[in-house]
Amino acid sequence: MASLSPDVSAALASLRTRWGAAAPRVIGTLAVAPEFEPESRPADTDRVIGTGFAALDAILGPGGVPRDAAVALCGAPSSGQTTVALRLVAEAQAGGAIAAWVDLARSLDPVEAVARGVRLEWLVVLQPETPDEGIAMAGSLLAGRSVDVLVIDLPAEARSDPPVRSGLPVRGGPPAGRASGHPPKRPPSLANRLERLAALARRAGVLLIILEPPGLGRELTAAVAASTALRLELARRSWIRLGRDVVGQRTEVVVGRNRFGPTGRRAELRILYADGGGRDACLARDALLADATPDAPISLPTRTHDRATSPPALDPPATPARPSPLHLVPGWTADPGRPAVGDGDRPRRESGRGRARRAPGDAARERTPARP
Repeated sequence: MASLSPDVSAALASLRTRWGAAAPRVIGTLAVAPEFEPESRPADTDRVIGTGFAALDAILGPGGVPRDAAVALCGAPSSGQTTVALRLVAEAQAGGAIAAWVDLARSLDPVEAVARGVRLEWLVVLQPETPDEGIAMAGSLLAGRSVDVLVIDLPAEARSDPPVRSGLPVRGGPPAGRASGHPPKRPPSLANRLERLAALARRAGVLLIILEPPGLGRELTAAVAASTALRLELARRSWIRLGRDVVGQRTEVVVGRNRFGPTGRRAELRILYADGGGRDACLARDALLADATPDAPISLPTRTHDRATSPPALDPPATPARPSPLHLVPGWTADPGRPAVGDGDRPRRESGRGRARRAPGDAARERTPARP
């Protein structure tokens, strides 16, 4: 019996490490795929990726996100959509997946990614100059079957309309495209390219995650809705405090659209801000944490911030009360023996000229001067 070559043995070992029982096995000198045995392995392990939040997995139909699905995470800044996307990437990497993050919004924080369990050595981060360039780079990754998870973080100022390109005359002739009587072809819009990218991801069996911020154009919003099968709407409800420090937040998730299960379900996520310091040991003790809701007896107000990792600042110190203004006497003269303030209705006494001086300390000879 001929033995396998070292290259084939190494490839089979890599597949066995990544896929487990689903990897091809060796029979004689041939490597064949195993037969499908439903009772030998659970279907959820092969087809579903957990979100990292048990409450969110419970409201989704399959108990997680299908591996070949397209998911839209919608929410305002600091709503927790980036945290949910990072947890999905971390859970996929735990199963041997390679992820790519197209950071069009320039908001990916590597420290936050590591705190959520993401392995940066298995994460491809792309920061293109324009959304069109980012879509083209993502399409190249999908066409080459290079990644298993693709995250697209759309910026709030993204536009769907392509730039207008004016035709330049060639040697004094008419603009290009007008000689034949047909208008010049316009490049596809960002919405059309996003729909094509989602179709390519479905054919490649890649999990597509789109971070949709508020304020997108109508055409781009419609393209995201048409390209995704699962839509999760996130909104922050309250802050979580440890004493006077904000250490987390509570986010409500609503299933707006779901082709894999029921819609309209809600769940509350508890997101804690781990910084890797000694304070993290206190985050595991629920008795030390308090919610900063409007009804809670906490004097510190809750304010809206652009990022989930930017908690509201403490109240500024109280401004000391200003003293009441002094009432100046009308017609005041620079007399060092008289006070500078007094009652405005009281008549002014005459100057001390012409009065006999009394000996210092002789209070018995003090006389009240006559009033005019």
